[in-house]
Amino acid sequence: IISCSEEDKIPDYLVEKDKFVEILTDFEMAEAIVRLGYNRTKDTLIYNDSIYSSVFRKHEISEAIFDSNFTYYSDRPQEFEEIFEEVITNLSKRSAKIQGKKEELPINK
Repeated sequence: IISCSEEDKIPDYLVEKDKFVEILTDFEMAEAIVRLGYNRTKDTLIYNDSIYSSVFRKHEISEAIFDSNFTYYSDRPQEFEEIFEEVITNLSKRSAKIQGKKEELPINK
């Protein structure tokens, strides 16, 4: 009888890879908001937490599930690299879409 090794077992907490790509894409956007300083207020730390929490709410996951998924894929560098390539593609598409909308805006003279 052949049994699955521990590494072959998929944990219950693991979200689908496509969903994890979307979650990471939104996290990268949230991170950009924080880094670019769009959140400069007297309650910056509260605002930062709120931005990250909004990603959890949007995707209906907890921080613990996110961290567990992140750790799972971190232990599988090749899969993680593929995931991040998709994240970069998503971010590029979103950026192009935003740039396209900026070009469509009428210029007030």
